[in-house]
Amino acid sequence: MNKSNPGKSNRSLGAKAYAAMAEVEGLRLSKEGAARLARTKGMSPAKRRATVLAAYIADRPKGK
Repeated sequence: MNKSNPGKSNRSLGAKAYAAMAEVEGLRLSKEGAARLARTKGMSPAKRRATVLAAYIADRPKGK
C-alpha cells in the first residue's frame, strides 16, 4: 500500500466531499453548527473534533 492508493481503512472524506454528499442527502447545518464551522476554520483536525465534541457534550442533559 502506498500514499496514492490508501487501503479502505485509511480513507476519510474531506470537507468538500462531505458537504457535497450531505447536500445530496438533504442535510443542512443549524445556525449554531454553521457558526461553529466558521469559528473552527483553520484549526487542526484534533482541535476541531474536540470543539465539536465539547459542544455536543455541553448540550447533553446531566444523566442519572
